[in-house]
Amino acid sequence: MALLTDARVETTPIAGLELHHTKVVGDARGLLAELVQGGTANPVLAPGLGNLYVSIATGKHTGRAAHFHFRLRELFFTMTGSAVWLFHDFRSTSPTAGQSFVCVLGAERPPESVADPMYVLADRDMVRVDVPAGVYHAYWPLTDTPVVVLAAPSLPHDDTDYDRRKPIEVPGGREALARYGIVIE
Repeated sequence: MALLTDARVETTPIAGLELHHTKVVGDARGLLAELVQGGTANPVLAPGLGNLYVSIATGKHTGRAAHFHFRLRELFFTMTGSAVWLFHDFRSTSPTAGQSFVCVLGAERPPESVADPMYVLADRDMVRVDVPAGVYHAYWPLTDTPVVVLAAPSLPHDDTDYDRRKPIEVPGGREALARYGIVIE
C-alpha cells in the first residue's frame, strides 16, 4: 500500500518548522481531518512518539506552552477555537537562528482581523505544525471558545528537556502579540 502524503507542506522562515496541510473532507454533518496520514508508516513519526497531550486554554489572550525543547520535536494540531502562535528559533547552529514566525491556527476564524498567515478548519484547512527541537512555541487564544491543542512529542516527558523562558524574552514577541491586543509582561 502506498503511503498517503499530506496535501501540501509549507515551509516557514524557520528551518525545519513546517506546516503540513492535511486532507479535510466534510458534508452537512461535519468535517473529518486526517492528522497523520498513513499512520505509523508516515515519516513524521520516525523520530518516535512519546506521550500524547491535550493542552486546553480556557481564557482569551491567556498564553500556553511558552517553551522549547533541547531534544524532542513536537507535532501540534489546534483542534478548537483559534489562537495566535509564536515560534522562534533559539538553535545557535541553525541557518535561521534568531528568526520568528507568527501565524493563526484553529478551527474557527477569530473575531478580529488577522495580521499573519491564518489556517483554520472553517476554511477546510487543517494544519499540523512540525516543531523541531530548539524552536520556541507558545499560543494565545483569540476566541471565546476554549482552544484545544493536541501535542504529539517524539519522546516521553523529561523535565530537563525544557527551556521555559517567558514570552517577553522572545525577540519580537511583544510586538507580534500587540497586533492582537495581547500584552505580555
